Amino acid sequence: MTQPYNKPLPQRSPENEPFWAGLENREFRIPKCNDCGHWNWVPYPACRNCLSTDQDWALTDGKGKIFSYTVVHRGPGGFRDDVPYVLAMVEFPVGARTPIVLGTMVDVDPDAVHTGMPVKVVYEDIEGEGVTIWHFAPDA
Repeated sequence: MTQPYNKPLPQRSPENEPFWAGLENREFRIPKCNDCGHWNWVPYPACRNCLSTDQDWALTDGKGKIFSYTVVHRGPGGFRDDVPYVLAMVEFPVGARTPIVLGTMVDVDPDAVHTGMPVKVVYEDIEGEGVTIWHFAPDA
């Protein structure tokens, strides 16, 4: 029998549902403004560049580079048993102002992580919860 998932689950809403549906289809999507072309992460109802509300969830290739990171040695709540783990800020090179997405690293020794490291999105289906989440892994 598998252990119950003891980490926070995403709060789905009509505004972010295309993102979560994309993850279920192994697609990493970021809101992109249809008026000025700006990529907006964290998702927000209006473009941070021009304030337009005309945005779509544009597909990315799920590849980026580590902008910054930290190694967590004392994890909160359900993350306590995962220490040490890496929490990374990843740049996605999709536009003039690169969106930066936060996520945990998997399949890597924390000592091997470095800024500029190429990474890719990997997907984890949470059994019994009907949700897929993302992590980052090295992209060789």
